[in-house]
Amino acid sequence: MKRAALWIVGAGVAGLALMLALRAQEQQGQTTQAPDPAKPEKIAFTFTDEEQMKAFATVWQQRQAVITRMAVLQAYWNQEQPNLQESNTQLLSKYNLDVNKNYTLDAARKVLVEQEATTPPPTALNQQATPATP
Repeated sequence: MKRAALWIVGAGVAGLALMLALRAQEQQGQTTQAPDPAKPEKIAFTFTDEEQMKAFATVWQQRQAVITRMAVLQAYWNQEQPNLQESNTQLLSKYNLDVNKNYTLDAARKVLVEQEATTPPPTALNQQATPATP
């Protein structure tokens, strides 16, 4: 969780720095840094006007927000992996169940019935998105 908080703070600082740099450039009407004459600068993109630059800043901030959310989700994923492993171990040791198979609980008979699986249940290895077929 500390790692996720660090990412959030880092993304916020980066976004704020970008906004401040854009505002300073807007107010001064010049570049924010003078190029080092000893090292030629590599210009990745040239904006044609303020609107295009603001549109870029918006897209960049959206990207940073997505990266932050992904970092938080990754932290949750990593945090829950030991819990999943513990549950799988208990199911195997106490109930002799294969976690890769499907089961249905029949409470009236107090039994667990193994079901035929048409598709494998989701696991960490096969959770990739499958393309929709018409």
